[in-house]
Amino acid sequence: MALFSSVQGLNILLNLIRTKLVALFLGPAGVGLSSIYNETKELIHESTNMGMDQSGVREVSVAYEHWKQTGERERMDDSIMLVRSWVVIFALFGAAVCALFSYPLSSMTFGNTEHWWGYVLLSPAVGLATITCGEMAILKATRQLKVIASLSSISIIIGICTSIPLYYLYGMKGIIPALLLFGWCQMLTVLAFSYRKVPLRLKLNRVFLSIGKPMLLLGGALVLQGMIQHGTKLGIRSFINTHGSLEHVGLFVATTTIISTYLGIFASSLHTDFYPRLSGIFCDKTKRALTVTSQIDVIQIFTAPLIATFILGIHIIIPLLLSNEFNALIPILSIALVSCLTRSIQQPMAFMPLAANEPKIYLLADILDCTIMFTSYTLCYSLWGLIGLGYGICIYNILNVLWYMGVAKIRYSTLPNRRNIWFMLLQTTILFATYMVSTHLGGILYWLAGGITIICSSTISYYLFSTIKKEE
Repeated sequence: MALFSSVQGLNILLNLIRTKLVALFLGPAGVGLSSIYNETKELIHESTNMGMDQSGVREVSVAYEHWKQTGERERMDDSIMLVRSWVVIFALFGAAVCALFSYPLSSMTFGNTEHWWGYVLLSPAVGLATITCGEMAILKATRQLKVIASLSSISIIIGICTSIPLYYLYGMKGIIPALLLFGWCQMLTVLAFSYRKVPLRLKLNRVFLSIGKPMLLLGGALVLQGMIQHGTKLGIRSFINTHGSLEHVGLFVATTTIISTYLGIFASSLHTDFYPRLSGIFCDKTKRALTVTSQIDVIQIFTAPLIATFILGIHIIIPLLLSNEFNALIPILSIALVSCLTRSIQQPMAFMPLAANEPKIYLLADILDCTIMFTSYTLCYSLWGLIGLGYGICIYNILNVLWYMGVAKIRYSTLPNRRNIWFMLLQTTILFATYMVSTHLGGILYWLAGGITIICSSTISYYLFSTIKKEE
């Protein structure tokens, strides 16, 4: 987790540099055009890869654990060959969809068909992205953590080195060549690491491919889940725009982006490390419970002091990250952050249906999750306006963690332990105290009282860390 959190921090810095340079060379119109092309590419990629970036991880992880326990490598090699064979098919399918539907894509995204040729040229990038995510799934499943950490930063550096010169030389005309060049370079870099670990083998006959049916069922649920999530977020933004203004939408998006990106740096290890480990040992009830509760411990140790620091320094941080125009989100974000430690329990729990290869349970849990999200945000916004979005996030976080705990208890007989719960409640109390300091005090007293709450939070986290080390 320390490895991926530090890398995520570096990635945030690199992305800030890249964003500044892109804005400088392309201007607002170019940035908008680039984002439309890139988001459309990602949408097609996510809709046609059948969730291989997660279902493939589970398929190979189970075989990898079998190899570690028995020394028999054949099952793992066959699983990797199965994933790669399906990935090739989905890559070709995704590229074909982008090219064949170029006219309607242009019409839907730009309001005209003038950009259809751009989507035809962009279609190979969809296939390249699918192959890249398939190989990354194999690296995750075989626990190549240092390689994955390196690739995440290398990927951003590749993006800077390939796109910025093209934007500088050709402006908006360099957008599609930049996306294609980045896709090729990223894929070749990942393949160089992946093929070195496991050489390429493919088998495209129908009998062999049919073995992957359970993997595809899980992948189908992932695709549907992604569509539901994107639809819910779009519905919330449309509601805020209809009942408020575009400015309110911008403030809401900025708030959720900060929570998920800048405060989610410790969650980056969940997809890369925790999910493969949980998938590999899921059938062992004792190991499953220990893996989940240990992951909760580690997330809480590092996240709680970070949130407290963010709440106290929010008046300085927001203008630095964004601009003074976004200061109106400070009250919303301050309230929302008080409840965000619940995510340290919810996030590991949410991976359990995936690790169990139960797509129906995963989809059902996510549907209710999205229902809670939409209801909480829209109802609170209707009642209290802009500040209600902060209350809505708090209500959503609390109901969400209770829902996933219920699923984990009923379906998998796994719950957070007492230490997880008490730590969350104690640190949340400190976060609330920090919020009260940030809203009711000023001057030296503000920093003195806020510093005390941060020291208390850090001390409790250190105590928990020391306790865990003694237990080991």
